[in-house]
This record gives sequence, C-alpha cells and structure tokens, in this order.
Amino acid sequence: MFFSKKRNPPEEPPAGSKDSADFVFIRKALLVVEGSQPSVQAAAFAIKLARQIGCELLAAYVVDTATLDYLLQLHVFVQDEREDLEQELERKGRCYLAGVEEECQEAGITIKTHMSSGRFHQVILQLAAEYQADVIIVGGWKHGIKQKDATSVERQLIMDLAECPVIVVKGKAEPKHC
Repeated sequence: MFFSKKRNPPEEPPAGSKDSADFVFIRKALLVVEGSQPSVQAAAFAIKLARQIGCELLAAYVVDTATLDYLLQLHVFVQDEREDLEQELERKGRCYLAGVEEECQEAGITIKTHMSSGRFHQVILQLAAEYQADVIIVGGWKHGIKQKDATSVERQLIMDLAECPVIVVKGKAEPKHC
C-alpha cells in the first residue's frame, strides 16, 4: 500500500511503478489514541494495516494541557482541579495505550507507545516528524459534533497541517472504558 507524497522517497521503489519518486511505501504509521469511539476503530484499522503490510506502528496519546490551561484562565476550575484532571487524563492515557498494546500482542504485532502533553495537534505533528511517519491514523468525527468537540478541531488541524497523508477512520466500535 502506498500514497502519493514527494518527501522521504522510499529506499526501494515499489515493483512495477513507473514514476517511483511520486510514491512512498508505508513503513511507519503513527496512530493517534484518545479513547473515543472513532479512536477505537482507528486502532483496529492500524493493527490490521500493520499486520497486512508489515509497517512499524507507534501509538501516541496526548494530554492536551493547552486546553486545560485555557480552561484555568477562564476560571472554569481552579489550579488543584486542573492538576487532578491532568493526572486523570494521564491515567486514562496509560490505560488506552495499554489496551492498544494488548490488542497488538494478540494480533502478533509489535508496537511502540508514546505519551506526552502539550497542544494536541502540535505534539502529534512534531512526533510524526521525529518518528518520520509515512502516515498518521486518526479516528473520524461527525460534522455536527465538530463545532462542539475540541478534539475534533485538533484532528482537523492535524489533517490540515500534516506533511504526510492522514487516514481518517470512521466506524461503529464501542470505546473501551478506563
């Protein structure tokens, strides 16, 4: 499986391609994990993709501290509540990443996980660049919810600003509760 892209040309062109400089084989995929229903579907898709094409898989969870700081400035909560919420989000992030690791282990896939904090889309884009991801895999969202859901806006920013292809996975899987 390959996608049109001009940076990071493959070491060996795919067999049968006429203009191999226009294609990049997926060697590294970055999975964005955030615990939502679409994120669960994205994880299932990423695991199947990694199993089928043998690419490396990195699952990342981001504690969006920029949003927490913004809510603190608006006096939605006080500093102690912000710290408690950040700790809870970190706990959930570890749980979600452990769930993806478990699914990969059951599927016979090796996966690396990464947890960090900062502005959601900026951290993901920086990680994609550092990891030299050939593709970013994110869960989808519905248009009507997009305006109300900060995570959806951050996913849209990833799509808009990413330097590699972004796969948006939509589906009906139920999220795992942590």
